[in-house]
Amino acid sequence: MIITEQKEFDEILRSLGGCERVFLVGCGVCAATWGTGGEEETREMAARLDEAEKDCTGWVVTEEATCDVRTTRRLLRRNKEQVAPADALLVLACGAGVQTVASLVDVPVYPALNTLFLARLQNLSVCDERCRLCGACILAETAAICPVTLCPKGLMNGPCGGYQDGRCEVDRERDCAWVAIYERMEAQGQRERFMVIREPKDWREDRHPGFINKRQRAPS
Repeated sequence: MIITEQKEFDEILRSLGGCERVFLVGCGVCAATWGTGGEEETREMAARLDEAEKDCTGWVVTEEATCDVRTTRRLLRRNKEQVAPADALLVLACGAGVQTVASLVDVPVYPALNTLFLARLQNLSVCDERCRLCGACILAETAAICPVTLCPKGLMNGPCGGYQDGRCEVDRERDCAWVAIYERMEAQGQRERFMVIREPKDWREDRHPGFINKRQRAPS
């Protein structure tokens, strides 16, 4: 899940600048689940804009993720009578969602949220970052625990010399990722795999901005 947080309202107003008529787009997947851009939050944002003397021409929450061009395009077309009068769109979604909406309209599009990270959702109040989207997943080699994300140093072999009592040198409040990897491998009878020396990470696989066309990929 993509984790987001709502921007300060003053920052949102500054970004809208001289735009007086605003249409809102919320995200029905990640932002809705995390409580930053679902129906309740989008409705609340519309009310706050009205209080700030902005004319909210309407709002929608996408049925799928806002970053899905197909469904977002259909939704905007379905609500074109409310979208057309707007001189700006405000999007309560991740950065990909904001850029998707911006590609579909001819007026300025602004974000209402900050995009934080890709997370494992523990419950509706707690999450933790689990993936750096690095493009070369090594979870098969590390007992499905990602050291690129969970080790502050991003070590491909560990633990480092600074860990203590299973805790990280950088932050004594957090568990050492490599100790966790070792303990899981040992519990699964795979301790010998821990002794394999891994090559330094090839950051060329960390392709940003990313692009892929599955239809052009050769079959494996």
